[in-house]
Amino acid sequence: MATPKVIVLLISCLLLFTIQNAYTQSPYKLSWKTDGLIIGTGIVSAFVSSSIDDSIEEMTLAEINGLNRMDVNAFDRGATKNYSETAARVSDVFLVASAASPFLLLGNKETKSDFGIISVMYLETMLHGVFLPSYGKGLAQRVRPFAYNSKAPLEEKLDSETKRSFFSGHTTWAFSTTVFFASVYSQYHPNSKFKPYVWTGALLAATTVGVMRYSAGAHFPTDILVGAGVGSLVGYLIPKLHETKNKSDLSFTPFVSKNGGLMMVNYSF
Repeated sequence: MATPKVIVLLISCLLLFTIQNAYTQSPYKLSWKTDGLIIGTGIVSAFVSSSIDDSIEEMTLAEINGLNRMDVNAFDRGATKNYSETAARVSDVFLVASAASPFLLLGNKETKSDFGIISVMYLETMLHGVFLPSYGKGLAQRVRPFAYNSKAPLEEKLDSETKRSFFSGHTTWAFSTTVFFASVYSQYHPNSKFKPYVWTGALLAATTVGVMRYSAGAHFPTDILVGAGVGSLVGYLIPKLHETKNKSDLSFTPFVSKNGGLMMVNYSF
């Protein structure tokens, strides 16, 4: 499970030393300041979140026997009746499709010329999209819905993965990559008649991942909603922070008041 995360981490580290300048007509640009901060925080987050996530222990038979679906809140309770291996496989297929969606940007000359810039932004999106859910999984250790279902195999329940319900990594990853794709497409083609279709298709693909994770009994609705929100935020903010016309900046201003020294953080769009 850790191997793909390590690969993403190593590639991101290499990108820190291969940042290239944007073409003058490009809507995006790279910089040591912005990308150093994004990749740096991502790397720290990767190590910390992975450490928290890896501390999860396997479920015990006593824990499984002690589960009662009536202890689950009413909004999420319906998920405890779900279990489907087919739905789980379908969610994986749509996840791969969602993660591959940014490659569609290579279909025209405008984005091809900015291949390096888009690649760095995409890898940054992947870095945060992959590791952020680990915080929730490691800290919450919420039991997956299928653990309450007698139809689910006992051997599958007796696994540390069973305690990784909150929040959905599949959904986070799917929304981060599809929102990234739609955002970048819109920036390069602001007047395109296909924009509504691109956004609709992207969000439908990501939503399908969430729905299938629910049907599989892998996640509660709240797991999926949080994953969708976090993923969408990552997929939107990474390109936004690289816009050439974007004046957003992060600054720290020290000042002294009568109560002592303070630090003011200013972030402007």
